[in-house]
Amino acid sequence: MPKKTDSNLKVPFGLKDGRLYRPDDVPSGLPCGCICPACETKLVANHGKQKRSYFSHHRTESCAGGYETAVHLMAKQVILDEMRLRIPPITIPFEFSPIEDEKPIRSSVRYPERDVELVVVVAEKQQGRWRPDLTATLKNHAPLYIEILVTHAVEEEKAETLDNLVEVDLSNIPLESVYDAKAFSEEVVLYAPRRWYRCSLYDDLKRTKDARRELEERAARMASEHQAQKAEQEKKAYHAQMAQMREENRRKVSQRLKSKDSFKNDALIHHKLRGQLFKLRDRKAAYVAPPAGGLDNIPVDGEWVFSVPRSTWQHYILEDCLPNMRVDQSFTAKDILAKVVHQFPWSQDIEAIMQMRHKLSGTDGQNVPDPEKIVADYLRILALSAVISFGADQNSFTRFWGDRWSKHLTWKG
Repeated sequence: MPKKTDSNLKVPFGLKDGRLYRPDDVPSGLPCGCICPACETKLVANHGKQKRSYFSHHRTESCAGGYETAVHLMAKQVILDEMRLRIPPITIPFEFSPIEDEKPIRSSVRYPERDVELVVVVAEKQQGRWRPDLTATLKNHAPLYIEILVTHAVEEEKAETLDNLVEVDLSNIPLESVYDAKAFSEEVVLYAPRRWYRCSLYDDLKRTKDARRELEERAARMASEHQAQKAEQEKKAYHAQMAQMREENRRKVSQRLKSKDSFKNDALIHHKLRGQLFKLRDRKAAYVAPPAGGLDNIPVDGEWVFSVPRSTWQHYILEDCLPNMRVDQSFTAKDILAKVVHQFPWSQDIEAIMQMRHKLSGTDGQNVPDPEKIVADYLRILALSAVISFGADQNSFTRFWGDRWSKHLTWKG
């Protein structure tokens, strides 16, 4: 806006029959038939030979908002007449955080300013609770909302609501350009500063998608490398924990073997289950592990104890058990094992052993796999592969938002 007081700024355009006119475009004096765009009082067209023509108010002082309102309305009229506009450049940023608690990675794609044809332009059309200065439609049927800034910028809430909202800034347009029809038109359509508040015109272009996909793939690689490092660390910690647990169990077994009563009890159990223990030993000896293949066919120690092939019970866990677990609730291998055994009951030759396995000790106990541990080992592999997550410790697990069974919104720039 020119740095003069409002009272010193003449009304540059007069309103007549719904259109704005310059003083030289209408008859001189009161017969010009124009009114002030702001206060709607009659205007007098003053044609000057030595100085610039201007409008003055008839029998009243100049109103404070006459200049501002006239420039604002004339800018809209120019765009309505020209049916074109230069839209500003835009930089579309992308950001991904592949590693938690570390700085995100960023990139961007920039589109230069360009001139667009406005297929349809309507002034003051209501858009929900907002009424933009101009509502236009582009050739690709996309909407474009145009605001003219003379003294008042776009409200923050309005800017956040309307997509493809561009603001043309005439707050510092020179007076010479205001009173020059060609210069004013060029300022409005082409040269005046302008900015985007929101813009999705370029979101679906190949260049935008390629840039977003490139950064996304880079983020995925970084996440995979980080996950592999983390998995290796967790694997070492897990093996150390398992070694400690085995040592504790060995110590407990040793103490039980020293007890005479315990020894007798173990002997009775062994005698009772001797036939089934032999069958279990034969099953283990005859078992031939199939080749691995995918997340539902992963080798796990002791897998031969189940009544169905490895791929069958693992596929059931991956595609039936886990999708039905709540995302916000942890679960254990014991929970999953109960579902697996219900679906695939123990065969008759080892059912009794599985029911009394906790009472076995010594060699008998070592020869009977712990099915809960087998399932836990499989779940830990899934957790280390980022299919599920560890819970509060290595013995509990959770699903997470955005996992393979969740409906997850993709990034929109």
